[in-house]
Amino acid sequence: MRAALMGFLLTLAMQAGAEECPTRFLKNSAVVFDAILICVTGDVPNLKLKHAAKVTAQWLDNNQDGHIDDENLQKTLIKNKAIVIMSKDGFSAFSMIRIRSKFSSYVLQDLSEEETNNPSRRDASQEEVHHIIMNAGFQKMLPKTFSAQKSDDSTLYKIWKDANDNGFYSYDDSTCDDACKTIEFIYLATAAYLDSQADLFSDEMRVKTRLALKEKLPGITEIFESNTYTYPIHIWPDGNYKYDGNIKYFGLE
Repeated sequence: MRAALMGFLLTLAMQAGAEECPTRFLKNSAVVFDAILICVTGDVPNLKLKHAAKVTAQWLDNNQDGHIDDENLQKTLIKNKAIVIMSKDGFSAFSMIRIRSKFSSYVLQDLSEEETNNPSRRDASQEEVHHIIMNAGFQKMLPKTFSAQKSDDSTLYKIWKDANDNGFYSYDDSTCDDACKTIEFIYLATAAYLDSQADLFSDEMRVKTRLALKEKLPGITEIFESNTYTYPIHIWPDGNYKYDGNIKYFGLE
């Protein structure tokens, strides 16, 4: 009973913050499974907010049965105040520094509306939402498995290091440290497992199929298929989510 009450109170707190969002420049919002808050600037169309919310729901309800796949992950996301902020063209590096100072109690991920559900390019909402679920969810819930920090000596970090050292994965962005590369790696490994070829067009991830992962990087498939928690291994999110009751919208006209 006490656990149920705590969950209810956390849900109320999340919903209360969602209606206005943490700052005034974010106008509309969505709350997905009471676990992830998406806030957008006023120039982001409602359809883009809805698409990002449905992609989020599909990552969390990946078997598409109308229920969140992992309740412990949901609790962790709520506890860590997971938030995605979306603007029309994305926020500049300078803007993000200022925004992060105002969002110090949140785990934050930014997203560009121009890169969301745009037929002419890869849908970035799939990646950025996966990042927030990793950073505010799986890493916090199971650091020995999912941490991206070298000091934690996690299973995921070791697999990324092995993939990097053996030429299975490479990411040469100088602004991305080892922790950043580890999160990029698990996203692309997920894309290979779920056959999202649009995410595998470059040579960053050189293991591009589920079978190849099992042969070259069996440790990552063991992470994906573990019975200790529920990782999204059923479908690649495309925004076609039918259980609208799991998403609450605020501010939409």
